[in-house]
Amino acid sequence: MQAMQASISSGSSLHTAVDSLLANSTTPFNLVLNRNAFHDRVLRDAASLSSDHALMLDPHNPTLLKEETSFQKDQWSSLKFRYLELDAKRNFVTYLTGDNPTSVPPGTNEALEQSNAEKKKALKESKVQLETMRDETIRLAKANAEKHATVTKQLSEAQEVQKKIRDMELELARIKATYPAENRMTITQAEEILDQQTEEMQRLTEEQEEATQSAEEARTKVARTAKDIQRLERERDREEARAKEVQEGREAGDTKVDEMCRWLNSSISFYKNMMGIRSVTAVADNELHLEYDVADGDPIILKLAFDPATRALSNAEVEGTDLDIGEAVNIALANNDPPGLIADVLMLVRSRR
Repeated sequence: MQAMQASISSGSSLHTAVDSLLANSTTPFNLVLNRNAFHDRVLRDAASLSSDHALMLDPHNPTLLKEETSFQKDQWSSLKFRYLELDAKRNFVTYLTGDNPTSVPPGTNEALEQSNAEKKKALKESKVQLETMRDETIRLAKANAEKHATVTKQLSEAQEVQKKIRDMELELARIKATYPAENRMTITQAEEILDQQTEEMQRLTEEQEEATQSAEEARTKVARTAKDIQRLERERDREEARAKEVQEGREAGDTKVDEMCRWLNSSISFYKNMMGIRSVTAVADNELHLEYDVADGDPIILKLAFDPATRALSNAEVEGTDLDIGEAVNIALANNDPPGLIADVLMLVRSRR
């Protein structure tokens, strides 16, 4: 305890000696300059901390000046006490450790503040660059993801194509092993064979179409012939019945049917001679061919077609001559007059002869 008191008394005497030395010196020490700068900074901080007192709330009120002065005195007293307390602690720590008190050269704090400001500015710029790089990284990551999907798809296609190529190579090797080189043909020979086969297929297709058409025509002809056979069978049955009837009449001494036949044949011959007709042929149920009796040249045939339903004349044309019978045909069709048409054509034929 006595040692503590002795150290405090020696510290007080040290402060007294320092103060007297500073008072007698014309050039201030760095310690004094730093202390004064510290005091100025403390005063600025105190002014900023006391910005909410009464005078700041109403600066034009003179009655508040006393209160403001009292507040300022209290602040300065508190700061002085804190300074003395901190200075005593510093001296005590220095005494205990035996180290020299740390000195701060003039301008160090300002330099540190400027350095901190520059570093803060650089940090802000670095943050902006980092954000820019982050956005660019995200964009590149998305682009790479899309490219990766595309490349993966292309890789799958390439692998599939590669697999097909290997299969084709194996198939080609198998074909080469199966078919020796002397039995192979060149591309030109294969193309010639292909052309020949194509021509053969075209020819067979045409023949098939012709055969189909011929079969259709033959089918139509067979159907028409079957109808003619049925018609002729009916006529045969009818004629056989008539012949049987005539035969029975003859046996009974009746010659009326023979006389009617002779009369009918003579009438047909007379009519044919009068109309200049050499022969009449029924080529179908509704079509007649009449050959005219001409002295020389090619035979002239008039073809008459009738409507199966109404039995009326429906068309007519001439064969074996270049006569124009269009007007006569139109008149006959309008009046349904086949005999008149036969007579008109006969007159045209004889006029040309």
